[in-house]
Amino acid sequence: MSPALEQRSSNMTVRATGLSSTARYNGSASVWLEAGHVVVDHLGKVVHLGDSMARWLGLKQFTPGQSLEQTLAPRFPILPLVFHEILQSESGGAVELRSSDSESAAWVQCEVVPGPACQFLRFASILPPLSELSEGAWDQHLQSDAAVREMFLRSVRTEAQLGSITQRWPGVIFSQSADYGFSFASQRIEELTGYTLEQLRHRPGLFWQMVHEADADDLQTQWSKLDRQNSSISVSYRLRHATTGRVAYIMDQREAIFSENGLLLGFEGVWLDVTRQTIAERRLSSAAWKETIAVLTMGLAHDFSNIMAGIHSLSEAFTAELDSSHPHHEGLALIRQNAMQASHLVRRILSLHNDKVGELNYYNLNEVVADTVELMRKTVPRRIDIRTVLHAEGLPLFVDAVELRQVAINLMVNAMDAMPLGGMLEVSTSLHENVDAAGLVIGHVGRSPVICLTVKDTGCGIPQSKLGSIFDPFFTTKAVNKGSGLGLYNARLFVEKHHGAISVDSHLGAGATFKVWLPQADFTENDRVEPTGLPVRHTILLLGRSGRPMERMLQYLREHGLYVVGCLSADSAQEALSSPQYQFAAVLGLCDRDSEWIWSFLGTQRQLRSPLKAAVQILGHNVDELNTQFMTGADMIFSPDTSELELLTRLQSLLPAAEPPTP
Repeated sequence: MSPALEQRSSNMTVRATGLSSTARYNGSASVWLEAGHVVVDHLGKVVHLGDSMARWLGLKQFTPGQSLEQTLAPRFPILPLVFHEILQSESGGAVELRSSDSESAAWVQCEVVPGPACQFLRFASILPPLSELSEGAWDQHLQSDAAVREMFLRSVRTEAQLGSITQRWPGVIFSQSADYGFSFASQRIEELTGYTLEQLRHRPGLFWQMVHEADADDLQTQWSKLDRQNSSISVSYRLRHATTGRVAYIMDQREAIFSENGLLLGFEGVWLDVTRQTIAERRLSSAAWKETIAVLTMGLAHDFSNIMAGIHSLSEAFTAELDSSHPHHEGLALIRQNAMQASHLVRRILSLHNDKVGELNYYNLNEVVADTVELMRKTVPRRIDIRTVLHAEGLPLFVDAVELRQVAINLMVNAMDAMPLGGMLEVSTSLHENVDAAGLVIGHVGRSPVICLTVKDTGCGIPQSKLGSIFDPFFTTKAVNKGSGLGLYNARLFVEKHHGAISVDSHLGAGATFKVWLPQADFTENDRVEPTGLPVRHTILLLGRSGRPMERMLQYLREHGLYVVGCLSADSAQEALSSPQYQFAAVLGLCDRDSEWIWSFLGTQRQLRSPLKAAVQILGHNVDELNTQFMTGADMIFSPDTSELELLTRLQSLLPAAEPPTP
């Protein structure tokens, strides 16, 4: 066939297939057809039949002038309607036909290219669809090199598509045997569980070790009810990370696989990490309940205050009428004093309800701590000695006082829980030139001087292996029915919102010291608050994989006055970009050989014409090894030997001059 005709054939096939003129037809060929040619005139008569086509049709002799239907009848007694439509079309097309022999189930593709005086038909064998390509039929289909090549290409395409799906899937795709060992799982399973696929494959019992102990029994009960008629289930439960102890909420959607006699063979399913959604649901539920409780307690506290005011007034009047030597004088004075203390306590409770979360204002840390400790004294067990050490001078802060009280109360409650047999609880305030903390520090205070709130106990302490996870959501070392695991997570959110830091220093059996670090107010903060009430942050979006390079870059950028939001996936990065809490100044990606999602994310932002500047730090390989099409998504690329100082200097040159990040 001439090149022009070949090109036209290709074009016509694409156009016709695009118009949905491709069909499958039952009809069979036990012999693989490499290339069969038929030429038909405008009357539908065959004027030429290629040798390979004749052999495939089983024709020992061919007489020109037969109709096309007669010529193809040995294989296709009845041609489908779509085939005739393509023959009559001016543009031609392509159709898939199934031969008549149902046992061999052979398929061919016919391409039709119309000409000025005739039509050119090209036939070639193709593999059946997957639904018909059973193991028993492989031998009869894969006897030709062309069939083997097609099968190889189909396998490669399928493997590539599966690999792409598993890498981009935000959760875990898995295949699990009946004993709960994993025969297959996508990469993120190690991030969620702390176990590698090899460990989970060879040690089936590990699955129940990582399921939260409070959920295991209910989970086994639900899965034991699966049968062939009801083989699909969706359930949520918790997984505990084997190394860090971090708890993640998982939505598990799985399908049970049974044998013909009803024996459970295993499961196919997916996991989705719904920890963020669970946090949001709990906060909404808690907020609604707290609002209801607030309405009730406000009314009760108001009535109680009126009662105590009456007791105080009467006791004061009776005391004034009695001589100091009267035997009832001392008792009435004590009643008056206690009634006054009760009234003060009620006013403190009412003040907690009157304040609204989200209102920033100027407060003296000493006063906030003194009121909070006084309120907590009523609940501190006698076995615990509570001590307050306040700085000699006032410590001005520009904060949300309600949230600050919540953080202080949470830290004090945690300290009390750590001393079941008693001990010393010390709450102190101090002023420092810079953050001076031992142990783990989360966050960064961008300016000095720095005010510090310290909560110290002499309790059981925190193991060093757990320190890195205590600020994660839902992490708790308390019993299952005590503590939500959100107290320290909320403290972390508080310091990040107020541009501060929180630190912890603890050793097992020696107690723990928590310190909240906040910048001292300079009384210009009120002028910098956005009218929307939401703190706008000029921030760097840092993309990378979990590990030492990511942690070091986060710390380095924050230490040099930049706010940084770290993201480990494209989904979390897109969520951060959509959040009204941040106004990003630039994106920095830490790219190694497994960071294709970062290049893809940057390329997508470039296609969307995002004004955000993008920089990339190459890790572990040479810049020259990169595909040049990837590099178009970045405004600046740093080689592996770029120093941290040079990276910071060049990165700052990308930031908008009019709106530099505020320290």
